[in-house]
Amino acid sequence: MSEKEGRRGALKVLAIVSGAAACGAIGAPGAKMLAAAAKSGGGGKERWIRAARLDALEEGVPKRVAIIADARDAWTVERSKELGAVWLVRRGGNVECLSATCPHLGCTIGHDEKAGFFCPCHESSFAPDGARTSGPSPRALDRLQTRVVDGAVEVDFRKFRQGIPERIEIG
Repeated sequence: MSEKEGRRGALKVLAIVSGAAACGAIGAPGAKMLAAAAKSGGGGKERWIRAARLDALEEGVPKRVAIIADARDAWTVERSKELGAVWLVRRGGNVECLSATCPHLGCTIGHDEKAGFFCPCHESSFAPDGARTSGPSPRALDRLQTRVVDGAVEVDFRKFRQGIPERIEIG
């Protein structure tokens, strides 16, 4: 092999290595973003968030609880952000959970011992089990899953599209 061919071969190897390093420098952040987006959840993935202690809930009495957790997107984490609120109702060892967001236009749902749940914005009313009883709300209050782990109530927190009769989850 001549000296000229040896230099060309070395330049080829150098070009290939440099090209691979450049592709890695460009591709690694993109791959990291896609992995973070897949990990952060979205429709259909569980997101269990500790909401309250079971012993802090009075039997049959709704309690409004703020849902606080880290909010994540592909690059940043916002620590201890209030994501929303729910109404928890203890029934023995189980806990029922209703979203505190009105399915009509997103106002905060209130509670009255005699009247049940209500929306102060547009006068929708809901039964103690969350069923729609009157007003413009297109559906009942959104029910969320709960579980009790080591005496703490955890909620599979989700948000749903407002103003439509179907319960469609939003990210």
